[in-house]
Amino acid sequence: MKVESIHAYPIRIKAKERLLGGTFSYSSYQTVLVKAVCDGTEGWGEAMTRFEPSATEAMVRSLGGVVTGSDFAVREFWNTMWKELRIRGHTRGVGVEALSGIEMALYDCYGKLEGERVGAFFAKNPSPRVKVFAGSLFRSRGPIRPQVEAAKAKGMLGAKVKIGFGVEKDTRTLGEVRMMWPDGLIVADANGAYDGRTAEKACRAFSDLGLAWFEEPVLSDDLAGYSLLRGHGVKIGAGESWFVNDFEMPMAEGLVQVLEPSVSRCGGIGVEMEVARQASGRHLGFSPMTGMNSALSVAASLQVASAYPTIAVEFNPFPNPLQTDLVDDLPEPTNGSVRVPTRPGLGVAVDERYVKAHSSK
Repeated sequence: MKVESIHAYPIRIKAKERLLGGTFSYSSYQTVLVKAVCDGTEGWGEAMTRFEPSATEAMVRSLGGVVTGSDFAVREFWNTMWKELRIRGHTRGVGVEALSGIEMALYDCYGKLEGERVGAFFAKNPSPRVKVFAGSLFRSRGPIRPQVEAAKAKGMLGAKVKIGFGVEKDTRTLGEVRMMWPDGLIVADANGAYDGRTAEKACRAFSDLGLAWFEEPVLSDDLAGYSLLRGHGVKIGAGESWFVNDFEMPMAEGLVQVLEPSVSRCGGIGVEMEVARQASGRHLGFSPMTGMNSALSVAASLQVASAYPTIAVEFNPFPNPLQTDLVDDLPEPTNGSVRVPTRPGLGVAVDERYVKAHSSK
């Protein structure tokens, strides 16, 4: 497969809701979309962007230039770009997010050229459906009950709840959600808001709430903090802020019980597939994070989840133009699961007019 060109489209759309987490706030939906043209076929990907889209755009263009004109398999393209990053010490951050978006677009191209959906490259019989839960319930959005009811109405298995505002307040919020959804899969997500000792206190406070897991109780690089949380009766999840080789040690040391990589950040589809494979082999849980990302990350995550055992994929039932308006063929959940797109590549079609209308290029 020959790469003819790589294009980057920085997107920033002002949020209409007030979305406040324990360590962040979202004022806009933003990302950098990547279009690859290979052998005359277009493929699309997404590079997660949390700070400045123009910085990610520049990295996509620079890194894309490394492989443009080459004729390799997708894995060889990835290795070529990864080597360029490693030589310069860029094994995390914007560089790997750009790599993730390019690789996703290349897999989309490859699937279309081969007439296969991406999941079929990694499993002989990928699952036709995967379970999904709502991400995320925000107290800052307004009352919790309408959000729970909306998630239920959208066919979700359960919901992720943003916490990180103090153990007592967080316990009340989670208890409120549990009362409204007695049989729901409930995930508490602190986004690294606690230190290790406070996270221990939170684990004790949450132990009777029947949480599926407690996501990012401490900052992603606070491995000492994660080590304090073993044996407290609450499963710990992490991974959305980890890159390529960051997953191995926490898995090997038993610091986490649920792996949650983000396909548009961790290094791409190949890396997320490898995390899923290792999680399965170690009898750990796997649940791809999609958060505020676009429909492309959702589609890619569904492809990964169809290839390996997955607890559930995060699926946003609330307004996000990057998910609702970028494509018009992302399947809708029903009865706690969603059909995995079966068309070649990622399985969804990008509205390029929408991309160009909202790109700040």
